[in-house]
Amino acid sequence: MDSIELWSGSTKALVSLGGAWLTNLSDDDGDILFPKRRLEAADGTKKDRGGCHVCLPNFGPGGDSELLQHGFGRTSLWTLDSQLINTVTLTLDGGVVGYERLSSTLTYTLASRSMRMELIVQNRGNRPLRVAPAFHPYFALRANEGRITIDGEPIDIQDLEDTLFLQGEEKQLQLERRTIRLASKNLSTWAAWTDRIGEYVCLEPTYAGNSFLLPTPDSDELLELQDVRTYIAEISW
Repeated sequence: MDSIELWSGSTKALVSLGGAWLTNLSDDDGDILFPKRRLEAADGTKKDRGGCHVCLPNFGPGGDSELLQHGFGRTSLWTLDSQLINTVTLTLDGGVVGYERLSSTLTYTLASRSMRMELIVQNRGNRPLRVAPAFHPYFALRANEGRITIDGEPIDIQDLEDTLFLQGEEKQLQLERRTIRLASKNLSTWAAWTDRIGEYVCLEPTYAGNSFLLPTPDSDELLELQDVRTYIAEISW
């Protein structure tokens, strides 16, 4: 079983064990998230886009760590821990070299007009681990939707090809057909972005943006021995 269905009334979500990826989120009014699919960029490369995935342990480039863009969480096979009709918990023990002792738990909880995502990480090793994660949702746009509003400020879609970073625990994203409200815990740097190869825009709660580009981690990024840390993002509409 690779794909897990979650239901709350007529609101439906699909979660894949591959990458713990929330591949679909929709209700009677249509897609909330752009459904995950593989798209072709202008240079001919294939890109996985859509849904929502965790960026673990890093958001953006890996820098000197040599981790892949957005880390290994979205490319790893997770294990099903528990499941109810509207919630699922997945686990991942270990990761790439250097993160073999990182234990990760990701829970998706669906309500009729919201999705809550909770990531819990624990360092089971004998040295500190650098962890600065994020969630990466792709919100569905109407065809040719050229402008959005974030916290009351209008933004042209084309201006988001260069990522716009914003601060705060909460954000409001106004689209043509929906108002999306986002809240977070321990994820207060938001990345607004799109590459415009599909009908979507991303507003991503991150721990510290592209912090892995800095050679020396901020002390708050270091997960000490046996430490446990929780990161939460909630989408409502």
